[in-house]
Amino acid sequence: MNHEFASALNDFVRYLSNAVGAAQLYSVEHPQVGAFIPRAVDALRHFVGGEEEKTLVFLKGVVFYQGKPLERDPHLDRLARICDQIGVGYIRLNARVSAADMRQLVRLLVGVESRESMLASAVNIRIGEVDTPEDGDLDRTTREIAAFEQLSHDELKQLGELYRAVSREEAFNLKDLASVIAGFIAAFRREANPLLALVPLRQMDEYTFTHSVNVGILNITQGISLGIEGQLLHDIGIAGMLHDVGKIYTAAHILKKTDVLTTAEWQAMRQHPSLGAQYLLNQPDIPRVAVIAAFEHHMRHDHHGYPRMPDSWEINLCSEMTMISDTFDALRTRRVYKDAWDFPKAAGYLLSLTGGQLHPDLTMNFLKILAQMGERAGVLSGRGETT
Repeated sequence: MNHEFASALNDFVRYLSNAVGAAQLYSVEHPQVGAFIPRAVDALRHFVGGEEEKTLVFLKGVVFYQGKPLERDPHLDRLARICDQIGVGYIRLNARVSAADMRQLVRLLVGVESRESMLASAVNIRIGEVDTPEDGDLDRTTREIAAFEQLSHDELKQLGELYRAVSREEAFNLKDLASVIAGFIAAFRREANPLLALVPLRQMDEYTFTHSVNVGILNITQGISLGIEGQLLHDIGIAGMLHDVGKIYTAAHILKKTDVLTTAEWQAMRQHPSLGAQYLLNQPDIPRVAVIAAFEHHMRHDHHGYPRMPDSWEINLCSEMTMISDTFDALRTRRVYKDAWDFPKAAGYLLSLTGGQLHPDLTMNFLKILAQMGERAGVLSGRGETT
């Protein structure tokens, strides 16, 4: 983030925090609150700039912007604490936010406005919620899927048709994919072991399909461990399952080649993130984070991957998570050119990539998940065997 945007973000957080503090001390209608609100709106518009929207993510007392934790200060801490208390996982705002919208947000944060009322009236502000009524209804009405083998014949058929539509560069129905994601989430919330849901690799022709399902499952696992809930958690799972769609534009002989790729073949391979993002942009109802993750999942945490972008480029949190899921599942599956790795070898290799290829804090969290769930369940060795 450049200095100008960082300054605008700090101003926005400070004015919003001060407005909330004044509202808690006096009332939302107090003149002092009214003085901070237009300043917050003005700072927000400078922060958003020419982009469509900006999102702040709140995870266990830490505030993230574009996948990176912001430096803590009393204003951020106040917002993070309140958001944790009322179950807000993220706040998404655009440059059209008005003073009235901002006042509604303040009313929500001080507890005098319901989420439903705020979402209905403040159309330029979106929030992600923890344990919303909709999420509770989803848990009660969605069929739990604790393992890939529990997918019904119809669900497998629908997923297969979706990936076949992708392979033909056709439009596809996101509803079926979203339903499967919801089923995994519903099961994992009830303490089903997500790593037991990972798909064993059966044959090379299924690699793209099974790998995509696994990355979706691993993304959900990471998201739950970080306290992400609601629509954002669903979107992160969808992003994992669609991250590699750009490979439909890469020749099959390149994807299956066992020798070192030629310069021309490597250049063709490096195009798949950009082409995948472009493809998803043309599909209806695709979550924004899925488009971003498709574009960024080979960028590396240190920006030394591809596509190459300016050093100021901020990699999205979902993309950082997808890099970890993608790398781990690639290690645990047997390919034409390599054997599957067991847990200690894969974990050690992931650790060696921290700070360079992979986000250090997210990777350490992921390794903690593997240690707690994987070794106990005995699912992290031998899962890459072909059958």
